[in-house]
Amino acid sequence: MPDALKMSGEDVAKAQFQANEVNAKLKAKKGKLPSELDKDSFLKLLVAELRHQDPTQPMNDREFISQMAQFSSLEQMSNMNQSIEKLVLRSQSSDAFSLIGKEVEAVDFASQQIVRGLVSGVVYRQDGVKVIIGSAEVSLNDIHAVY
Repeated sequence: MPDALKMSGEDVAKAQFQANEVNAKLKAKKGKLPSELDKDSFLKLLVAELRHQDPTQPMNDREFISQMAQFSSLEQMSNMNQSIEKLVLRSQSSDAFSLIGKEVEAVDFASQQIVRGLVSGVVYRQDGVKVIIGSAEVSLNDIHAVY
């Protein structure tokens, strides 16, 4: 094993403690652990790596540049994902507003009934854009006919 990768028992214990602490906070915050690193976690790992590196064997420039490029790519993908989510919401909103005043037929999963009627409005809920048909709120995906 290269010398640059060796850590003392104390350093390993500290790193394990920090990882467990972060995992516990994430689990408490979200209910489950994420399967992929987000940009903040990636940056924390990079800082921890820099903090605990052997001063006589510092990270070489290529490794550092590679990790910074990965961080930059992660940031750009995260921003692109947010932009796509906004685009999808706008598209769904446009679709929903275009249905106002039209007669539609859909499945209302709350009442387990098929509802048919005029769309009178649009609402935004945590699980997406919904249209109002009578007293029912129906997801756009649950509409199966427009008359």
